[in-house]
Amino acid sequence: MLTDERHQLIRDRLAAEGRVLAGELASRFGVSEDTVRRDLREMAKAGQCRRVYGGAVAAAPFAAAPVSQRDSHAVEEKMRLARAAVALLSSGQSLFIDGGTTNAAIARAIPRDLELTIATNSLGVASALSEHALVELIVLGGRFDRDLGTCVGADTLAAVAQLGADLFFLGSCGLDASRGVTAFDSAEAEVKRAMARNSAGIVIAVTNDKLATAAPYRVAGPEAIRHLVVEKTAPAAILADFERQGAEIRFA
Repeated sequence: MLTDERHQLIRDRLAAEGRVLAGELASRFGVSEDTVRRDLREMAKAGQCRRVYGGAVAAAPFAAAPVSQRDSHAVEEKMRLARAAVALLSSGQSLFIDGGTTNAAIARAIPRDLELTIATNSLGVASALSEHALVELIVLGGRFDRDLGTCVGADTLAAVAQLGADLFFLGSCGLDASRGVTAFDSAEAEVKRAMARNSAGIVIAVTNDKLATAAPYRVAGPEAIRHLVVEKTAPAAILADFERQGAEIRFA
């Protein structure tokens, strides 16, 4: 089998299942695992997948775009996810909500009759909550990154360290049942990890295009997710992997 043929079959498998294992591919193609690993390295360099231990997962290229470009992507899907996500809330809770267009939709969907304390490093989230009379809003300052739409860096981390939350609505760039939650920016990932450490539970609302994908910087393992809010069309096999690791699945 020619290299290009193997690469196309790998792309097809990634599109259908979101991940591939080097050992299985080697058996299927009748080649060595070294050959498959070389294929995966070449495809990862071309942005066609993300290497993980034992194989690869699909890349999530759109999630790496600036927030201004992502804002118009999958708007209706994010609204449905937001409505399902806010059903988890009750008055008196404290929340972390970090950046991302889905999290901004969640902020806009929070019912006006809930008394909440919300800390965010996202200007979009803060803007959405600015006129919510019953929300005590804490804006976490620091260096503002325009592409991310969030504050990051030492000052942001210091502010996070002073707070705790009942729930953390974590904006995910990539989400895979083996690698967990990942991000494209190292500074952003560091803030997400800090929020996760200071939270009693993690909630992730995610569109289908981010499932079984990975970005370079690890944020949290899959076992850390308490609630996973997904579209009704999310692949059952992928969701089953998260359920086995303790996540409660909620459908939009």
